[in-house]
Amino acid sequence: MTPDSVGFVGLGMMGAPMATRLLKAGHRLAVYNRTKGKAEALVKQGAEWCESPLAVAGASGIVFSMVSDPPALEEVSLGRQGILAGLAKGCIHVDLSTVSPSVTRDLAQRYRSAGCFFLHAPVLGGISQAAEGTLLVFAGGDKEPYYRVEPLLRQLGKQVWRFEHAEQASHLKLLCNLFIAGMITTLAQALVFAQKADVDPRTLLEVIGQSQLNAPSYQRKGAAMLDGNFAPRFFLEHMLKDINLMLGAAKEAGAPLPAIEVAHRLFSDAERAGFGKEDYSSVVKVLQAQTAK
Repeated sequence: MTPDSVGFVGLGMMGAPMATRLLKAGHRLAVYNRTKGKAEALVKQGAEWCESPLAVAGASGIVFSMVSDPPALEEVSLGRQGILAGLAKGCIHVDLSTVSPSVTRDLAQRYRSAGCFFLHAPVLGGISQAAEGTLLVFAGGDKEPYYRVEPLLRQLGKQVWRFEHAEQASHLKLLCNLFIAGMITTLAQALVFAQKADVDPRTLLEVIGQSQLNAPSYQRKGAAMLDGNFAPRFFLEHMLKDINLMLGAAKEAGAPLPAIEVAHRLFSDAERAGFGKEDYSSVVKVLQAQTAK
């Protein structure tokens, strides 16, 4: 292990393309995923398979993680086979997941007490941006480890913002996802309303596309929703998880989020209806079902 050898824990829809970019950039890469099969493509390209996050940390000076939720991050970080247990003094864990500010604040303190570093660097963008290295990256944590990992972050993203504290980066990612939740619920309502009012929803998208109201997500998601294409690019259950994180963090900060409370009800209904593993745009089906009653 050299101080700047790299590890990656969590090879899901976003983690795998990010890890692939690091490997193709020439870094020696140690990898772990709960489902070993998801690591096979990387191992065939030269990555080293490890049997646990602890083993990845033992082989790496810098460990990235991309996992689904706060409990998963706490497990891969602090569990008996976790990253902190295997990380050498002065080495760095960079988490890229969307998790709660309270968790990243706590992890930064725990790692610092153990003589290691924890940075939170959540990303904004989808699978294609992860593969292209054009994500937006929000990195929070101590200055010295940040500058050590900055070249790697710039291989993952086209722009990186640095924050003094890990939880500031966590908050910014939730603020960005607040826009995503608001966008998809507004779009879903508009498309269903248009259909019920005998207005061609594709004409609505065309008009929006020619106006200052336009956003790429309206066009891409709107077309997919009208085509009934809910193949997951971002699971609905993960969007609901992020909405729960937003509400919890906003409550702690004393900031009201009444519109997101409405989105929470819609996404909760969608998950109960069995759409959790579909794309988050499938929330539109909840509104469509309501109009059929």
